[in-house]
Amino acid sequence: MLAVAHDKGVDTDELASWYARSADAVEATIEAVDSPTYVATIARLEGVDIEAVAAESSLTVKSVEAWFAGLSDRPVAEAASVIRGYAEGGVEPLLTGDASTVYHLDYGAMTERGWSLGDSDLFEKAAESDLGLPEYGRFLVESGESILEAAERGGRSWPYACRGGACSNCAVVVVDGDVAMPGQSILSDAQIRETNARLSCVGVPVTEEVRIVTGVGELDEFADLRLPSPMESAENEGSASD
Repeated sequence: MLAVAHDKGVDTDELASWYARSADAVEATIEAVDSPTYVATIARLEGVDIEAVAAESSLTVKSVEAWFAGLSDRPVAEAASVIRGYAEGGVEPLLTGDASTVYHLDYGAMTERGWSLGDSDLFEKAAESDLGLPEYGRFLVESGESILEAAERGGRSWPYACRGGACSNCAVVVVDGDVAMPGQSILSDAQIRETNARLSCVGVPVTEEVRIVTGVGELDEFADLRLPSPMESAENEGSASD
């Protein structure tokens, strides 16, 4: 905000009086505005509750700070507008408004080849293998879409049940990039922070690219969080009628 006002011709002495800060401090802020890490500091100074935004988005504070730091790539006026929105609009989940490319790899296909989630070159190996859809591929998540919605729009059939962040059927593990989950109510902090699990039905990418392993909802650690899927229910009804 300081930088925007300065760009519009407000001198540093007047800005200092607005913000009850010294002229030297104002000048230092303006000079540092091009520093990526400083944008998160500016957001805090403008009143953005980064910790609350992180909690609302099921993200770490570090991830939210990195997202605000990424605003340094945008025009100053645009970045200031985003910061103002979070500062004045109360606590809102982190949503980028930008499209993101999601690369996906099926957990079963991964383990069949002897790969693991801890492999640093997991997706490089997948790209060089003979894997294709539905086990491996990529798609674009548009602004306003969840990962599951974008996957379905692209013709993929992924497991789901509630579609509202209240079960683990659609769980994925984020290998690279980050995904916000506004509205999720089922995953524990340990599953989110340590396992890096996300729910694709409410998962929204907050980085330009995201790499995820799908099909992890069937793993034992998510067993107590699963619900009967619509497809399973339909199959059971069909069997009963036979």
